[in-house]
Amino acid sequence: MDIVTATNILYERSDGSRIPMDESIRACAAAGYKLLDFGFVELALQSEPFHSPSWEREIEGYARLAQELGLRFVQAHATIFDFCDPGFEYEQELELFKRSIQGAKILGIPWVVAHPSTGVKNGAMRPGTHEENVAFFREMAAFAAEYGVGIAIENMWRTTPEGVRRYAIEAEELLRLIEDVDCENVGACWDVIHASLEGLNQGEAIRLLGKHLKATHISDETGANNFHILPYNGFVDWEEVLQALADIDYSGPFAFEIQHYLPNIPMQLVPTALELSVQVGRYMIEVLQKYRTN
Repeated sequence: MDIVTATNILYERSDGSRIPMDESIRACAAAGYKLLDFGFVELALQSEPFHSPSWEREIEGYARLAQELGLRFVQAHATIFDFCDPGFEYEQELELFKRSIQGAKILGIPWVVAHPSTGVKNGAMRPGTHEENVAFFREMAAFAAEYGVGIAIENMWRTTPEGVRRYAIEAEELLRLIEDVDCENVGACWDVIHASLEGLNQGEAIRLLGKHLKATHISDETGANNFHILPYNGFVDWEEVLQALADIDYSGPFAFEIQHYLPNIPMQLVPTALELSVQVGRYMIEVLQKYRTN
C-alpha cells in the first residue's frame, strides 16, 4: 500500500486560475507520488477535447504520460451527475458520466467513485429517491461491467441547493443502497471530511461498510469553509479512522483528496508542499499497518 493523490491536488489557484491536468500529473510524479486518482470532474470543467467525439485520444495521452513518468492510476472520480433532478442537459451529463467509466478502462482503473443523487420535491427529499438511485446504479453497473470497471458510491454531506439534507449521508443509508443494487462491481467510497463535517462516528461507519469499502477520500477539515486540506491540520480523529480501516483489513487505495491544500501556496513552494504531502500520507499508512498487526 502506498499513498495515492487525486490529480486535483494541483488544480485550483486562489486567483481563480486552473492548472492543466498534465502539469498536475507531472508535479505529482516529481514530488514522489507513484499512484494517482484521476479527476474526471476537473477534466470535464477544463477540457474541450473531453466533450468532443474524439475524447478517447486525450485519455490515451494521459495513459502514455503516466507510463512515461512511472505512475499508475488506481482510482478515479466520475463527473458529477445529479440524475434524480435531470435538467435540459441530462443526456449530455449522462454521456460524460459514461465517459468517466470508459476512460477508467483506458487508464487501467478498477474503481470509479460516483455521487448518489437526491430527489427534491416541495422542499423535502422526494419519496422514491432511494429507488431512483438503486435503478440508476444498477444500470450503470451493467454498463461499467462491460469495461471491467466498478463503481464506488460516495457518502454525501450538507444539503442540496434547495436546503434539503442530501441522500446517503449516513453509512447505514449508503450500505442499504449498495446492498439493494446488489451488483458485484458496486461498492462504497468513504469520504472522511464529509463524515467529519456531519459529526458521524467514523469508526462505526467504516466497520459497518466493511467489505463493501473499495475506495477512500482522505482529507481534513476545520469547518464548512475550510475542508479537503492535508491531514493533521484539522479536526478529524485520525486514530479512529486508521484503526477502523485496519480493523476491516482495508487494502484499497488510501487516496488524498486535498484540493484545498495548495491554492494559497506560492507556486515556488508547491513542490516542497507536495513532497510534504507524500511524507504525511506514507506516515499515515505506516500507522495503519501498525494497527493492522496489533
